[in-house]
Amino acid sequence: MNLRHWKFGRPFPACLLAAAALASGCASVPDAEDMRALRAEKSGARLAELSDKAASTNGAAYLSGDLRLADALERANAMNLSLRRARQEREIARGRIQASYSSALPSLDLTGNYLRLDRELGSTRDGVYSVTRFQDQYSAGLDLAQPLFNGRIGPALRAGKLYRLWAETGIRQAEEDVRYEVVRAYYAAVLSAHLLEVNLASLRTAERQATDTKARRKQGMASNYDELRAEVEVSNFRAKVLQSRNDKDVAETALFRLIGASPESDVALVDSIPLVIEDIEFEDALRIALERRADLAGAEYALRLQRESVAEALSKYWPELSGFASQAWSNPDPHESSRNEWGDEWRAGLRASLPLFDGLARRGALIQERAKLRQQEIALRDTEDKTISQVRQLVLSLKTAAEFANSQSRNLETAKEALRLVETGLKEGQNTPVEVMDARQALTTASANYYQSLFDHAVTRVSLQKAMGLLSTGALPSGPVLKADEGAGAGK
Repeated sequence: MNLRHWKFGRPFPACLLAAAALASGCASVPDAEDMRALRAEKSGARLAELSDKAASTNGAAYLSGDLRLADALERANAMNLSLRRARQEREIARGRIQASYSSALPSLDLTGNYLRLDRELGSTRDGVYSVTRFQDQYSAGLDLAQPLFNGRIGPALRAGKLYRLWAETGIRQAEEDVRYEVVRAYYAAVLSAHLLEVNLASLRTAERQATDTKARRKQGMASNYDELRAEVEVSNFRAKVLQSRNDKDVAETALFRLIGASPESDVALVDSIPLVIEDIEFEDALRIALERRADLAGAEYALRLQRESVAEALSKYWPELSGFASQAWSNPDPHESSRNEWGDEWRAGLRASLPLFDGLARRGALIQERAKLRQQEIALRDTEDKTISQVRQLVLSLKTAAEFANSQSRNLETAKEALRLVETGLKEGQNTPVEVMDARQALTTASANYYQSLFDHAVTRVSLQKAMGLLSTGALPSGPVLKADEGAGAGK
């Protein structure tokens, strides 16, 4: 009896299947021109979306009223896209942990088969078959397998838990990065507002001085040069005001983007830039940094993860032992082929395997994982060295920034007193209008430098807090602040 197996009634040439698969794969990969067309289409849709958001402000919340630094940080924690993306690592970690259990948990499969056979019966004397009978065969089964000994079980379970811890350090680092960016952006917006007020005050004073100089020239108490110099000063301050307004808009837009607010928001930044003078020693700062930095913890977890990867690669050299059980049903009955009805069969046993040769695949994988382990060891050492260098630099920079802020404060007071003396001398005929303009320009510069020094010191302090791993504790940068009414005016 000769049996020929047919699936679904007729054979399908393998070459045609391969050709169809190849053609399908080639058609699914776009070329460079197709990719440009796709990007162009997406860019158009994105621009339309942005236009709609700009018109309706539905894409981001419109904010008005007072905005404190704490409010900005809270909004960023909830709305920042970078943080939302980073927090998805928790779900990835949860899925990886569940997947790691697969090497230790049993597996259960439901199988089914259908075959159509042509059974050729009867023959002539010369051996040619003359009678054909078609027969359908059906089978179904349940297969249960339980790993009993598998070298991958331990490394997989440990790697899953380590991955969750590694993911948490990544989220914490992302939170620190966003917190730092928000604090810096908030202070930059406050600085731009201060500089705008300084230049506006200087412009108003320069306009009054120009009017006064013009009147003095008519009285013969000032020269044409004095009048022209006064007009130039007014033009210069008008340009500075325009630039300051633009800088303020740019700074506020950057802050709004970080906190998920509409660019059209109209808020008042009520917190000023803190000036906190602290005596921080390098050893203390470094000790805290080595204990708390998220990137150091992440590098340590990454190293431990890679050690488990090496252990898993080594486990492929070990034998495996598993138990199995299966229940199968088939028609016709496998025990009595003459009966065209369902029969069943049950099996159970142990299965052991020991890999002997796999074409050097295991050896190649082990070499790769050990090389990656050495990379992670170097990466951890590099992160530690960078931490030491960064903390040392920021501690020194913070001390320098504090000294510079103090010097700019003294310089500001000196510039105020110089302007007062020159204005008094002008009234008494001892000084010229040009000398008053020079003194006012010096005061404007000193005011701007003072506010800039406050910003530089505050940002350096926050940078050190971040380098020490302290920005994720929830504590806001705090301390004595320069109030708005204590600002360095550039004239009355």
